[in-house]
Amino acid sequence: MDKCITGISIDTRTLKENDLFFAIKGDNFDGHCFVNKALSLNAAAAVCSKEDNYNGDVIYVNDTTEALQDFARYYRNMFDIPFISITGSNGKTTTKELINSAISTEMETCYTIGNLNNQTGVPLTLFSLNENTQAAVIEMGMNSIGEIRKLSYIVKPKIAVITNIGTSHIGMLGSKENIFKAKTEVLDYIDNGYLVVNGDDDFLSSIKDSDNYKVIKVSIYNNDADYIAQNIVQNEDKTYSFTVNSKSINLSIPGFHNIYNALYAFAVSDLLEINLDKAVIAISECKNQKMRNQISVINGYTVINDAYNANYDSMKSSLELLGNYKKRKVAILGDMLELGDYEKHFHIKVGEIVTDNSIDVLIAIGKNADNYYQGAVDSGMKNTCIYRYASIVEAKNPIKDIICKDDIILLKGSRGSAMEKLIDLFEEEII
Repeated sequence: MDKCITGISIDTRTLKENDLFFAIKGDNFDGHCFVNKALSLNAAAAVCSKEDNYNGDVIYVNDTTEALQDFARYYRNMFDIPFISITGSNGKTTTKELINSAISTEMETCYTIGNLNNQTGVPLTLFSLNENTQAAVIEMGMNSIGEIRKLSYIVKPKIAVITNIGTSHIGMLGSKENIFKAKTEVLDYIDNGYLVVNGDDDFLSSIKDSDNYKVIKVSIYNNDADYIAQNIVQNEDKTYSFTVNSKSINLSIPGFHNIYNALYAFAVSDLLEINLDKAVIAISECKNQKMRNQISVINGYTVINDAYNANYDSMKSSLELLGNYKKRKVAILGDMLELGDYEKHFHIKVGEIVTDNSIDVLIAIGKNADNYYQGAVDSGMKNTCIYRYASIVEAKNPIKDIICKDDIILLKGSRGSAMEKLIDLFEEEII
């Protein structure tokens, strides 16, 4: 092989000429089935673990995912710049966007696009580093023990942010204690830098300084923290304004929980010696990402589209946001996934939160609709205000008769529930 590799690809649909194609075996597709397609598109070569009669240059390895990760680590080590990693049960993507917005006021950044935060997404993000990059902001997700360890080994962050320890993936990990262990695997790979954590989180607040990192705590309630949100005011659009270290932040993103996410961005900016006046403007102006508490007025309906994903903690935050409105409040909730033995328990708990936040109408969709119903009714919600459907297809037409103009409507469920499919209801004129 005598070719210049100009990029990395795992998908022939986006592959460019002279990309090195890695044949990754995923849950739904095996990249080895597309090797000849990649080579026909003038890939520089293909990295494979299965031997076959391929029509071009092939590099054989034992495991293509590990090879991709090893190559990414090698490439990352060519850059002597600060790497900022973000993990946690909730708020990773919003925190990543806020941090990138803040520090990019003075630095050329590479950062995670969309949700490329897994065992292949993080390496692909690192390959977008170039000679102009001055800092990298890397989101790291996980489903099981050991995954954050692998990603942290590749990234070697100077600053690691852990947003919180919640119930996401508790069905796979079994307990919040195990989730804490999994998220804190990053600690072993911090490169003589900082660990930024939520000082109000029972688990994270217990972490102490080490020889490899100094712990930086952000807080709303703990006066001993390094960065404290003070003078908090809720605005009419359900966003929040507050001060931190005498600087004013006026968030464009709704939800009380986003105060924490903004504090992480402020702390990272300060640690990197970014001009804080510029940073707070960028943090204040940063907008929500698609399907993450995205608020739109559609034909007279105010729709809070938070359909990207869901777990107990994010459901609680979104229902609290909905509960702050004065008009009629409608929660349309799909299933929360990956809860394992905790499935019934947490769906019932969310039903209770619906009642606690004085939601007027609950529309529950999916196999856990009865559990939402049980939690809401047992905590005092009238059963005449609750509607249950087995699927989105079954729910669509009845919902047209339930919702009214001027309603505030929350759409939320796990990614597999695809609650965004209901958006077109509000784009129609419902008579």
